[in-house]
Amino acid sequence: MLDLKAKLASAGLISKEDIARAEARTEKRSTAKKTSSGPGKPASTGSGLPVAKLKGKPKSEIYEAVRRWIDQIRLDVAHGTPSERAQPFHFPQMTGRVGRLTIEPELIERLRQGEAGLVAYMSNHGMAHAVVPAEAAQNVAELFPLWLRVLEGDPRAGAIEPKAK
Repeated sequence: MLDLKAKLASAGLISKEDIARAEARTEKRSTAKKTSSGPGKPASTGSGLPVAKLKGKPKSEIYEAVRRWIDQIRLDVAHGTPSERAQPFHFPQMTGRVGRLTIEPELIERLRQGEAGLVAYMSNHGMAHAVVPAEAAQNVAELFPLWLRVLEGDPRAGAIEPKAK
């Protein structure tokens, strides 16, 4: 039985050039994943979020840049089931409510020691939260101070959004 690419090509829906481009993109992505140190352990935050370049840009562009950057550097697992060792971690949300994430004990310890921070960000489905390295949390706070939810020693962390009158 032929694979999907061959079936689409034989039906005239895609060309051999389309297949080659798609395979090149797939190879590029898999190579990038292999060179990073895996989920939860970013290779480096040295490149950082280009805060100065993003200031003054439209919100949608900033949201997209922050979302992509957080997806690359986050320390917690974005999807899937937490391990049996995972524990609830409570934090203040911008609205004044208490939020909860279920994260691994090692990350809770890093949050308590100030090595990591908890930030809010605009995901494709609305406001979401991620555990990131402390430097990354500070970068996010440069753009949106209210998005910094937990970072030991930073006075901006946990601020509540003022209610509109």
